[in-house]
Amino acid sequence: MAGKKFYTNAKRILNDFHDLRTSVLDKSISMQELSIGVLDSISSFLYPQFFIDILSKLREITITNKVYELIMPFNNDVLDAVLLDSAFRSDLNGDFFEKKLFEEPYFVVYSKENTQVTNLTGPKVTAKELQKLDVIMYPKYCPIHQRIISTYQEINLEPPKITEIDYSESMVSLVIGSPFVSILPKSLAVNKVTHNIHNLAMKQLDITFLRSVSLFAKTPEILEVVGSKLESYNQN
Repeated sequence: MAGKKFYTNAKRILNDFHDLRTSVLDKSISMQELSIGVLDSISSFLYPQFFIDILSKLREITITNKVYELIMPFNNDVLDAVLLDSAFRSDLNGDFFEKKLFEEPYFVVYSKENTQVTNLTGPKVTAKELQKLDVIMYPKYCPIHQRIISTYQEINLEPPKITEIDYSESMVSLVIGSPFVSILPKSLAVNKVTHNIHNLAMKQLDITFLRSVSLFAKTPEILEVVGSKLESYNQN
């Protein structure tokens, strides 16, 4: 008799818990409730219309090219979701949920007069060939810079010498007509080269260098809401 009563009460509690969980999961989350952070290269060149449309609707938005300006607020629960390179998941603390959005290769962007690159005969620039080039990039706070360094660490090679500069337009100007090259993800490289088509060219780095971008969110509900909206923009 006692066992039957225990079973009945336990079943009722489990049913109540299920109903509560369902009601929480079904709760609609509006964009006005959310604080989102994103790397500038992602918002500007991959999802520009998405961020134009939601810019005034979000509770807060952080757009930056400094990855720590996204990681620290996310870890401190100031940001509800962030869009950044998947490789930085190891820097995120606590519970979070991830949705991979896309992958793209990296490219060497160089002057058409740069014979160090034009004389390379292979279809792609290898890690060893890149070691011999004069590379100019954003400082170490830049996720692209960090990814290049970590890739060389993974394959046990010394990275190329990197000259740091903090301004993107100055970087392009220094690449044009000089031995310097820069390294950019495809989406950004295409933008820079097409705007300087008479002076710049681009050549893909080998498969060792691959950029993966993810959406990270504090809850599965936030991941679903933001992720589904991003997917709708991918289809347009």
